[in-house]
Amino acid sequence: LGAGITLRDLGEHRLKDLAQPERIYQLVIDGCVNEFPPLRSLDRTPNNLPTQVSTFIGREKEIAEGLRLLRGTRLLTLTGPGGTGKTRLSLQLAAESAESFPDGAFWVPLAPISDPELVPSTIAHSLGIQVAGKEEPLDRLTEHVRHKRMLLVLDNFEQVLPAAKTVAALLDAGADLTVLTSSRAPLRLSGEQEYPVPPLDLPDPERLPSLEALAQSDAVRLFIERAMAVKPDFHVSAENAAAVAEICYRLDGLPLALELAAARVKLLTPQAMLPRLKKGLDLLASASPDRTDRQRTLRGAIGWSYDLLDDGMKKLFARCAVFVGGAALEQLEPICGPGVELGRDVLEGLSELVDQSLLRQVESEGEPRFRMLVTIREFALERLQASGESDAIRRRHADAYLDLAEAAAPNLQGIEQKRWLDLVEREHDNMRAALEFLISADAADEASRLVSALWRFWQARGYLSEGRGWVARVLALPGVTGASRLRALEAGGGLVYWLGDMPGARVHYGEAYELAKGDAALRAKAAYNLAFTYIVDATDLATARALLEESLAVFRERGDRAAIGRAAWALGSTYMVGLGRSREDALVARGYAEEALQQHRLLGNRFDIAWDLHAVGLSSFKVGEYDRASRNWRDALDIFIAADDSSGIVLMLSHFAELAKVAGDIERHDTLTGAWSALAQRTGVGLATLWGATEGRDVPSDIPPERRPALERGLAMKTEEAIAFVLEPITVKTT
Repeated sequence: LGAGITLRDLGEHRLKDLAQPERIYQLVIDGCVNEFPPLRSLDRTPNNLPTQVSTFIGREKEIAEGLRLLRGTRLLTLTGPGGTGKTRLSLQLAAESAESFPDGAFWVPLAPISDPELVPSTIAHSLGIQVAGKEEPLDRLTEHVRHKRMLLVLDNFEQVLPAAKTVAALLDAGADLTVLTSSRAPLRLSGEQEYPVPPLDLPDPERLPSLEALAQSDAVRLFIERAMAVKPDFHVSAENAAAVAEICYRLDGLPLALELAAARVKLLTPQAMLPRLKKGLDLLASASPDRTDRQRTLRGAIGWSYDLLDDGMKKLFARCAVFVGGAALEQLEPICGPGVELGRDVLEGLSELVDQSLLRQVESEGEPRFRMLVTIREFALERLQASGESDAIRRRHADAYLDLAEAAAPNLQGIEQKRWLDLVEREHDNMRAALEFLISADAADEASRLVSALWRFWQARGYLSEGRGWVARVLALPGVTGASRLRALEAGGGLVYWLGDMPGARVHYGEAYELAKGDAALRAKAAYNLAFTYIVDATDLATARALLEESLAVFRERGDRAAIGRAAWALGSTYMVGLGRSREDALVARGYAEEALQQHRLLGNRFDIAWDLHAVGLSSFKVGEYDRASRNWRDALDIFIAADDSSGIVLMLSHFAELAKVAGDIERHDTLTGAWSALAQRTGVGLATLWGATEGRDVPSDIPPERRPALERGLAMKTEEAIAFVLEPITVKTT
């Protein structure tokens, strides 16, 4: 650089082409203006728009028209058959318009689901909204979008069209919400603006322009770029120009079809490709009169690519269709292999399918993950069904994801809790598919094992209602008896317990207790579970204590330290729950809680440690040791925040409200009462609300009118605001 010229590093920014972040530098010249407003990059708006590995080609007219329509409607639906580029265009429109939506632009992939009832929870999770407990996901969503200027991008809506009512409810609730959907069919809602996505601009093979002009056609540009990805020296020449133009014309300018054809340039010149492609399309046109021209074209392109595979690769391609939402190599190899059946190593075959654009590869947690586009997967599923091995492959798939769920289960509350919860979250769609297959196959034992392995994940990540539905279906299977039924009952009992339904939990756990007769270990576990249903609502503490003494004796005999700790914790609760307990009761309770904490610290179960700290703090609070209670609850809150455990956070906010009350800070107490009550209502954490009632704590209706302003501040707080408020230092007195 010359004298007086320097570079200023502005950091990494995502630009509107959705590619990887780029480091941006500003040229600083002495004597010139050097201060400018912040860059208008994608990072300025909250978003989860996925990074794209390939560039966006053309579509200038469609983007301009789409942006114009977005400014004039609150529901824009991009329609067209599979492969027309609806998803990519919707993402580009979202990126281009993101700055108009200060509350964010969020992509919601609906391809992995087919049940319209799952749409609200899928949207909620894409927005990062916690939905736990009894509250319906749609209620949580409508509250979230109210008063927000936000863009929702709902992708692949055609397979959940009955969920259009969900979109209608969201638009009714959020006056400033805009929804952009991609679908093969419109949603047919009032106010919907449909935009049929046209094919890419095509050259006329009968009137070829110059090579320079030909290369500017959107369809040809896409073909060239994707061809260069597999053959870097590819270019349009006088020799291949006519063939390239006719390939693009024959494929109707459909982006997916063009990508599939371009991937073959590595082996075939355009001139050699064209006659084979024409033959395949002509055969399909005569065999599929019931399909539209574009549908026939796309299926022809996929079928043509498929026909070029050898028998082993065709087998691998069909088997890959069993996965929902993609898969990691760890599951792909045992399900799609062995390599001897494919004539090659599984990874080698997957790489070849990626090269042919029949499979997409992305990175997830540093590991490769492979997935099929929806349209290609539909074709592959047909091939899998026709192969005669569909049931066998689905069984392998179910077995593999059962193994994964059971490997994850003991780690969902341990030191690496978040890593394992995230892993199960990534594979949740595959586990749903595995459950669906096992239930339809009346595989009672395996289905019960899978719900047993998953229920803690459902509890932690806000799928309580969905999990309860799965368990009900498993319990209805004719073969669910004995150990299978016991597992399902324990899972169902846990789910309804966290929903705050103690009578329902008592039914599940009570039947499990009866079924466990004759097996000391199972009976002890069932007794422990059943005891909680009497503790939380303080309906029968004597029965709860007897059940816990029964279970604790067996746990001590077996040397099960984790179970000893949990039973001790529960037993201590029977001396502490409710009003009017003596100081002696509270000290007995603390002794049990400290025993539990000692056991669980040795084992590293963070879930247990947090709840042990809650109990030690509560017993300290009840004997007037408020500073100690505050320290215990602060440590517990840190663990609950790290795990994003809404149940624990609600309870901690309630605890700190009580600390403020005894400190004489009534305004802080009222604010925290509003905060914990609002969070409990938003997340549906019925357990925390029920437990607070047994302690006689204030609820919003108890706050007198003159103190309502502080309460209203708390009720209006978002979760992160409530956490920041509760972490402010407070001095409490000790009696």
